[in-house]
Amino acid sequence: MPGVLFVFLDGIGLEPPGAGNPLFVNDLPAFRTLAGGHDWTSEAPALGTGDHVFRLIDARLGTDGLPQSGTGQATLFTGENCVERAGRHFGPFPHSTAKPVLAERTVFHKVQARFGESEAPCAFANAYPPRFFAHAQKRGRWTVTTRAARGAGVRLRRRADLDAGRALAADLTADGWREHLNLDVPRRTPAQAGRRLLHLSRDYAFTLFEYYLTDKAGHGRGPRTPQSILVDLDAFFGALLDDFRPEEELLVVASDHGNLEDPSRKTHTLAPVPLVAYGHGAPAFADVEDLTGVVPAVLKALRAGTRADRPSLEPTG
Repeated sequence: MPGVLFVFLDGIGLEPPGAGNPLFVNDLPAFRTLAGGHDWTSEAPALGTGDHVFRLIDARLGTDGLPQSGTGQATLFTGENCVERAGRHFGPFPHSTAKPVLAERTVFHKVQARFGESEAPCAFANAYPPRFFAHAQKRGRWTVTTRAARGAGVRLRRRADLDAGRALAADLTADGWREHLNLDVPRRTPAQAGRRLLHLSRDYAFTLFEYYLTDKAGHGRGPRTPQSILVDLDAFFGALLDDFRPEEELLVVASDHGNLEDPSRKTHTLAPVPLVAYGHGAPAFADVEDLTGVVPAVLKALRAGTRADRPSLEPTG
């Protein structure tokens, strides 16, 4: 069984190259590697050879209006068209019609059904601060990913996990924890975060990591520029790829809707989104056309082979 590491990038679409497109104008060698040597634009050719797939997939799902995080992510992580269920694009939190699906039929549930809950085959690698849990429990408003994890009994990681190297901060470095929450947690470089995530994922059949600062920057919120965020992500992916074992592991990268690629507007876009599959089982993704196809491809990839062992997680770095 190959271990699948799914890195979800919130709010990245692919538009034509141009001076205003940060995915085109910035030097991002790791991003180009993920796209077979091309910039992340709508002109990047589809790649589907051997152990590497890169393609543009649809996030509109047959419904008018701008794609949104709530329905887009619910679709991405269940394989069911949650836009169609809701009758519209909706976000940022899950639509009421998606909640039953997130409670019972997510990628976490489906991997568990294949490998057995007793083996704890799934991990959600993000760490959440105490304030997040207090607010979510008080309001009953969980994000798509946290609701999906809770529905499948996948543990939400906390500060102790971040301290011990068993989880990543959503911003990779934990600067947000230190500077805005005044929490004395270890700081990692983006490269260290990439290596840490890869090492953590080797304990599980399926690991999810969510990065949302891309969408936040696309909306013009916060002090970070699209360029600074992409440079961090490029270092993260570069270090991850340096240690990656494509003969036995699978890296999947996808998004839910466009946004960051066009900083001139503060809303989402209609752009297609990227899909990367690199490593063992990647051909399962060669025919994915839209967000509904990603989970079925993950399950198909997990059937593509077996991995002999899963080494124990020993925090390093």
